Amino acid sequence: MPVDEKTREALALDGLQLPPSPPVARVEAEEYTDSTGEPSLRVLVVLDESADLDQVSGEDVGELKFAIRESLREHGIEVFPYIFLAKQSELDEPDDEG
Repeated sequence: MPVDEKTREALALDGLQLPPSPPVARVEAEEYTDSTGEPSLRVLVVLDESADLDQVSGEDVGELKFAIRESLREHGIEVFPYIFLAKQSELDEPDDEG
């Protein structure tokens, strides 16, 4: 489901204060309903293909997620963001199920 302009603005790469690692290619969001039925956001962070995931620490990922949550809060968005990370090549892989 599409998100509103305020959410798109909060997640625009040129406005996010992201840490240098991991490098981010783009951020996408869609409205989401969590397992308890509460409205939330599903945020997909597409990492740059150059990202060496073996060199990305848990602290790096934590800082990236914190920056996204902070930007959403600063833009008045109060729903919880479920944040997922993947490279485009991983997203393009065929699903093994089915």
